[in-house]
Amino acid sequence: MACHTKLPSKIRLEEELAIKGAHLLGPSLESKFDELRYEIVNKIEKELVDSQNARDFISQKYDELCNKIQYLTELDATVTGFRSDVKSIEKHIAELTARIDDIEKRTICKECPSITSSMF
Repeated sequence: MACHTKLPSKIRLEEELAIKGAHLLGPSLESKFDELRYEIVNKIEKELVDSQNARDFISQKYDELCNKIQYLTELDATVTGFRSDVKSIEKHIAELTARIDDIEKRTICKECPSITSSMF
């Protein structure tokens, strides 16, 4: 068997409407207090709804901020990886340049005797 319950605010609203209906015949002190109570309850409920909406908005913005931070963290890791790769390539280029310079020096030294002997 399903249990059907009404929200507390709906119950209060129905009670307040019943009280207002009962006091329509004549404005008495009791009806004025009931109206005042009704207005206070409505104002409190409105404030609660506004508060919940503000809380939801803040939670949404917080989630968006967390997602942006996560994205920037991943981007930072990617940039760091690229920098490491560039430094590694730079080191390899420097090693290749040194090897090429060494090979050129050897080649020039081997050709030097033939150049000097061909001059004489």
